Amino acid sequence: MASAAVESFVTKQLDLLELERDAEVEERRSWQENISLKELQSRGVCLLKLQVSSQRTGLYGRLLVTFEPRRYGSAAALPSNSFTSGVCVLT
Repeated sequence: MASAAVESFVTKQLDLLELERDAEVEERRSWQENISLKELQSRGVCLLKLQVSSQRTGLYGRLLVTFEPRRYGSAAALPSNSFTSGVCVLT
């Protein structure tokens, strides 16, 4: 009986996670359609005008890429953002 309860719990959590992901994808899509890229960058949702500063092979053969702004000098700091390791950057 405990096994059935665990399976039910896991199934429910997976369903909820899928709903949450779908809602997040829809929210991002709405942002892309209705908000300028500069505004999205100021909200920390996207980063504009990046270039690759280095790349190397990491654990298990994964490609590790480090980005930097195209601008150089003291203004070259990235704006605050919500990106973490594992985020996929699309061009």
